[in-house]
Amino acid sequence: MDLPRATIPHVTLDRFTERRSSPLVLKLIAVYNLVQGLLLVALGSGGLFLLDQDHLLVIKQWLHVIHLDPENRSIHWLLTKVLPINDQLLEALSIGSFVYAGLAFVQGGGLLFAQPWASYLTVVVIGSFIPWELYGMLDHVTPLRLTTLGINGVIVWYLLARELRARHFKKNSCGGEDGQR
Repeated sequence: MDLPRATIPHVTLDRFTERRSSPLVLKLIAVYNLVQGLLLVALGSGGLFLLDQDHLLVIKQWLHVIHLDPENRSIHWLLTKVLPINDQLLEALSIGSFVYAGLAFVQGGGLLFAQPWASYLTVVVIGSFIPWELYGMLDHVTPLRLTTLGINGVIVWYLLARELRARHFKKNSCGGEDGQR
């Protein structure tokens, strides 16, 4: 026995799959966050590995393994700027890397499954870094800083536009012309 159409709530396949299907751009942003999380875990692990060791000796050994000359002018400059860290700072930076990696994994997983809360979380987290990136460029503009700012700006813009479109679609699809959609 079929019920009259007016008593069946209007649910289309498009509305059902709207949040479940994830476009390519959203998946790319999710993968970007997941890879960022993996790199941060590696960075934090490397920092913990360096605790209670001769930092300079270990870093020079790593440089030899990847066939880089530790006496290179650029590498030497980097070692002299980075090397004067103590174990407490190294431990704090490692913990910070793990915490941010966890946040990146949550963002990436949520975006991979097209969860709306993940879009908002990503906008807040990435958007909060944009003023720091701009401040850093007041001192010295580099291609890496410009690229980072550009990528983060595009991610924030895309996610905000996507969520605003979804809200607009939901608002318009619930009302309809005669209120029966």
